[in-house]
Amino acid sequence: MKKRVLILLIFIGFLFGCWLVRENKKLFELPVPVEHRKDNIHQGNNLSGEIAIGMESWQVKQVLGIPEKRKVVIATRNMKKEQWIYGDRCLHFTNGILTSWEQVTTNN
Repeated sequence: MKKRVLILLIFIGFLFGCWLVRENKKLFELPVPVEHRKDNIHQGNNLSGEIAIGMESWQVKQVLGIPEKRKVVIATRNMKKEQWIYGDRCLHFTNGILTSWEQVTTNN
């Protein structure tokens, strides 16, 4: 009886591990090199290949690829604010929705 329970627990653990790997696969994606990324950022209507205020994070990722950096600014029970960096642009998300973006200048 103990062997059966042990085998069942190992099998359940294996299935759970496989599920976790599949769900978190996006964490291991490499960022798209800057020179291969589409450079289409326009405010206004969402035309094919452009981003717009109100888009969900997965839609932005489809247009621009995976960000070079992601920074969680605020994470509370009801709100999550993030910044995604694409080269010299910083996109701002609130609860997974694009709210604004800005050009980032670097001082040498």
